[in-house]
Amino acid sequence: DSHPNIPLIYPGGNTFMDQFFNDQYATLQWQNLYYPFASVEDWWLASWLLHSWLSMAAIDDFLSLQLVKQLPISYQSAKELHLHAEMLPSGPHCKLHALSPQVSTKCKPVIYYCTTQVSSVASQSSLFMSHISFISWRVWSLSVWIVHIYKEWMSGNHTWNLQDQIPNGATLLGVILSSDKTNISVMTRNRMAH
Repeated sequence: DSHPNIPLIYPGGNTFMDQFFNDQYATLQWQNLYYPFASVEDWWLASWLLHSWLSMAAIDDFLSLQLVKQLPISYQSAKELHLHAEMLPSGPHCKLHALSPQVSTKCKPVIYYCTTQVSSVASQSSLFMSHISFISWRVWSLSVWIVHIYKEWMSGNHTWNLQDQIPNGATLLGVILSSDKTNISVMTRNRMAH
């Protein structure tokens, strides 16, 4: 018994990795993995500066130190550093929409659905291909629909109800989030998640 709101799956198209490899700087990135940065050390320093709480003026002061000027880095100012960062390929983009629960709860859950290429990337992975279902479904032990058999997440009542709430053609994609070492052997051949 499949849910009547069947997701639209479009074959082909460009995945995030296709876009990554078709980036205007892709040929230069094949020659230097860290392009537009000169080396891995150059990238580490740039990443540290970009993630720090330093102002543009403080970054300029740091880069003007004689010791730093002797380093083989590809930028001499905060502005150049930011221009280099803008040349990096962007990550996948999500379009999010909040869904409100139909019943009141103590803590208001926020549920989002994401229309992006995540499902395309996941479905093209040989590790996940045979384990991903995009359609909510139910299995019954008898033809009169008396006993519901729960086999996995997409066969549960929760996903069936969630599928009712999302727009026609949209799909659910289960994500495993964990904070401790978790064995996820069924899907990933005895790999661990942290």
